[in-house]
Amino acid sequence: MNETVQLLQDVVRNARTGKDAVEQLMKKAEDEGMIGELRAERDSYAEAQREGEQALRAAGGGEEPAGLMAKAGMWMGIEAETFADRSSAHIAEIVIQGATMGVIEMTKSLNTYDGADPHARGIASDFVVRQNEAIDRQKAFLTN
Repeated sequence: MNETVQLLQDVVRNARTGKDAVEQLMKKAEDEGMIGELRAERDSYAEAQREGEQALRAAGGGEEPAGLMAKAGMWMGIEAETFADRSSAHIAEIVIQGATMGVIEMTKSLNTYDGADPHARGIASDFVVRQNEAIDRQKAFLTN
């Protein structure tokens, strides 16, 4: 499989995972400001997923199906993390941790697939920028 396809599959997988996690957190959030921020992040993940999917099809690649065990694990993790604390500060921590993991994974992919075409690399780089921006916005919700 070529590096362009592999990089774009990573973008799609990361964006889908982020979108699914944020949608689950939206159901837990109680503060309208946090809900609005989560909605914006969900939309950003959805846009990155669409861009990745379009470029992936154009590159002749196919999506990897979402792993049911990974989705179940994420769902259980979020349920456990928000069981006793649904505060905006705690939700912000969860989002920051998840987005940071996404930044790390996408940076690894960018470094690994350095032969991917410039368009795919641009999509992946833009995705990292969006995740870093989300992290910065979530910091406003952190309190003691």
